[in-house]
Amino acid sequence: MNAGTGIVETPVLLTESDPSFESLLLTDERLRAFNETVPAGILIVAVEDGRVLFSNRFFNEVLGFEGAGILGHGWRELFVDPDDRERMLVRFIEQGEVRNFELRLRRPDGRLVWGLASLSEIPIRGEDLLLFAFVDITALKEAEEEIRRLANHDALTGLRTLRSFRDLVEEALARARRERSEFAILFVDLDRFKPVNDTFGHEAGDFVLKDVAQRLHACVRATDTVGRIGGDEFVVLAEKVSVRLARKIATRIVAAMELPFVLPDGEEVRIGASLGIALYPRHGDGLDSLMKAADDAMYRVKRTTRGALAIAGS
Repeated sequence: MNAGTGIVETPVLLTESDPSFESLLLTDERLRAFNETVPAGILIVAVEDGRVLFSNRFFNEVLGFEGAGILGHGWRELFVDPDDRERMLVRFIEQGEVRNFELRLRRPDGRLVWGLASLSEIPIRGEDLLLFAFVDITALKEAEEEIRRLANHDALTGLRTLRSFRDLVEEALARARRERSEFAILFVDLDRFKPVNDTFGHEAGDFVLKDVAQRLHACVRATDTVGRIGGDEFVVLAEKVSVRLARKIATRIVAAMELPFVLPDGEEVRIGASLGIALYPRHGDGLDSLMKAADDAMYRVKRTTRGALAIAGS
C-alpha cells in the first residue's frame, strides 16, 4: 500500500466474474457507446488496489494497447515520472478533483505521450472508483519544442541565433565569475562571400554558409558553441580557455575557411575569414564589452590583411 495515497499497486488480473465491471460498463449501452466515441482517454481505476478496470478505445489507441492489454494491471506503470502521479493524487486529496494536470505516460513500446489529465471520483454507492481522463497533447508539445528550436537556432545552418548566443554568454559570465575562470568570444566574418552570391546565386551562397557551419563545428571543441549572428558573420563561445588555446582554435578556423568550397555543380570557390578574439575578464567584464572587443579586433584584420586573426587589445 502507498502510505500517501492508500493505493496498492500489485497487479491483479481482472476476471469475467467481477460484478462491478460488468454492471457498470458492459450492460449499459449508452455508457459503452460514450466510452467508445469520446475523444479522450478514459480509465476507471479501483482505489483499493490501483487496478485498471476499464480503458476506452481512445486510450488504448493513444497508448498503444491492444484489446484489454491494460486491464487488471496497476496504473503506476503508465507514468513516466512517478512524482507526477504522486502530485496529482495529493491535489486530488486536497481539492477533491484534478483538472488539466500536465504529465507524460509511457507506451509499451517505450514512446512517451504528453497529455492533460483529469482525475475524479465516480459517485456510485459501494464502489471506490476513480475516473482518469487523458487528452493527448503530444503534437502540441512537439510544435512548441519546434518553435523554441527555431527561435534559438538559425533556420539555414542550425547554429545558435544571436539572441540565443547572448543568453549563453550571460550564463558563461556567471560561471566564470563564480569559478574565476576565463572564456573567449571569437568573432568570425567571411571574406569574399558577396561575390559568391553575385556570381553563382543565392542557392550557392546558402550551400557555402551551411558548409561554413559544418567546418566551424569541426574546428571547435564539443563544449564550445557556434552561432550565426548575421548574413556572413559567426561567433564562437569557448569556455575555460587560455589565450594560447583561443588562438589555436582561431587558427584552425582561419585555415579551414581558406580551403576551397566545392559547389553542387562542381565549381570551386574560395572565400576565407577574418577573426577577432576577446577574453573574459581581460578584454571586458560584460557581454556587450566582450562582443565589441572581439568585433573591433576582427575589423582590424578586415581592414588590413584579411584571412587572419587578431586578439583584442594587441
